[in-house]
Amino acid sequence: MTELLVKDVYVYDPFNGVNGDKMDIAVRNGKIARSVNTKRVRVINASGMIAMPGGVDAHAHICGPKVNMARLLRPEDHVKDIETRTRVTRSGVGRSVPSTFTTGYRYARMGYTTVMEPATPPLETRHTHEELNDTPIVDKACFPLFGSNWFVMEYLKRGAS
Repeated sequence: MTELLVKDVYVYDPFNGVNGDKMDIAVRNGKIARSVNTKRVRVINASGMIAMPGGVDAHAHICGPKVNMARLLRPEDHVKDIETRTRVTRSGVGRSVPSTFTTGYRYARMGYTTVMEPATPPLETRHTHEELNDTPIVDKACFPLFGSNWFVMEYLKRGAS
């Protein structure tokens, strides 16, 4: 059983009415708990740090055909901002159009847990999902575009056969 105690952290949790209170957070098996066994706990001193629920970016162009085109148009990004391989991460590139691995790592470092790709053409949705599957750590999904795709809308109206 893994137990953790994060001590003296400023907590922001609007759902539970906590607005910057300094407190300890007990974690057991990856979930917040009321308490932990003080004899078997790993303690992290988080004085001066902030804890809050993970962020959600509901509109982030992180994958799909437009992002791949941007990667082709910005080859200099591949040498100016390198995400090096470590024992637990894969390598990638950053800057204006990060690779899938770098996107996942950097969102997680910023405290995000969920990222949404907002504009996927229906005929490119499968490829978008493949890139999302390649983006580590964060939860993710995409919103397909239908309104500006007259051919697809007509096809759906007639019924796919």
